[in-house]
Amino acid sequence: MQPRAHHHDGQDEDLLTVDEAMPRPHPSSTLGAPLRIAVLMGGGNTERFGSLSTGTAIARALRWVGHAVAAVDSAQAPPITDRDVSHAFTTAEVEEDDVPESPVSPTVGAPPDLEMLAQVRAQQEEGVLAKGLLPILQAADVVFVTTFGDEGEMGNTQRFLDKHGIVYTGPTADICELTFDKARSKEVVAAHGIDTPAWHVVRRDHIEEDLAALDMSAPWIVKPCGGGSTIGLSKVTDAAELPAACRLAVAEGQDAIIEEFVPGRDLTIAALGERVFAVVEPISDGDIFTYEAKYTPGEGRKECPADLTPEQTAQVRHLTSQTHHALGIGDATSRADFRLTEDGHFTFLETNPLPGMTPRSSFPLSAAAEGVTFPELCEDIVVRALRRAGRSVMEPHG
Repeated sequence: MQPRAHHHDGQDEDLLTVDEAMPRPHPSSTLGAPLRIAVLMGGGNTERFGSLSTGTAIARALRWVGHAVAAVDSAQAPPITDRDVSHAFTTAEVEEDDVPESPVSPTVGAPPDLEMLAQVRAQQEEGVLAKGLLPILQAADVVFVTTFGDEGEMGNTQRFLDKHGIVYTGPTADICELTFDKARSKEVVAAHGIDTPAWHVVRRDHIEEDLAALDMSAPWIVKPCGGGSTIGLSKVTDAAELPAACRLAVAEGQDAIIEEFVPGRDLTIAALGERVFAVVEPISDGDIFTYEAKYTPGEGRKECPADLTPEQTAQVRHLTSQTHHALGIGDATSRADFRLTEDGHFTFLETNPLPGMTPRSSFPLSAAAEGVTFPELCEDIVVRALRRAGRSVMEPHG
């Protein structure tokens, strides 16, 4: 069978059925046999569009190297629930020389409305999966988890998958719950001797009371204690503005964390198991690399590798490895964020164990600088998940 052409205009055309695609591995694949992979994306939280872009990029990359992939939006029920689930798994092989080395997916839009998201969540099973999707996940060799927010990053999706005996990528539910909580994460890394800015937690139902106990001088960073993409984050210089900043931070139901603002350069580093990739420096016009700077073309840029001395590069990569292991992330992904102060000191900000994989994301950029293509990166993540579950990567279960 000759592989059909793939068109790079944003459309996965000429998709092959599972029966057509599964008999042999693709020459660009690192695996000895193609797999059925469900990429779980979307969700009903403010990071929905970043998740959809990430999941789309991963699904395309895995299809291009011959895997049969189901792109599953966790917030969208299938239109035909009694259809054979094998129809959800499709591929779109391209010639070996034409396989893109970087993520390809749509631009991330502005965060969706909270009221709309609440309606979506009310219809999901256990708040993580729309009705009718579970059989698709059960038919996969592995589920590639790319749902963000409290659904994927807090451990709720992982607990749901564990309950149904489904193999998935990324850390365990307990590790996700730990790393999603920025205050708990800072406590752990600080206990391991890693410097992190001073912080103060403000409970969502006790904002005025907890602000009265604040004992840090301005300026401050106020953000949700759980969450990402800098949604709900503010830099505050006037104490009178703290209540409003905290209300913004708790809008999705998380507590707020107030952190000492540390001037300096932002640095972010990807890790996968024992591997630590290149250092990325996000750069924008402001003090904060905002949601718009992260996802809007032309609003921000990233330098990789970052312009550091060899000693600084080695030090922050070592700190990334220490953080990854201190938090118990193990043989899975993480992206650690640090600040390099004006006096050359590194301070830890946070870790994300389910990092974005959009065309503008730091994780694939960090890996690419070490010579790892995006399809190779995605396959590596899948292999580690299967091995952790005791599954063979040569003979997927049927």
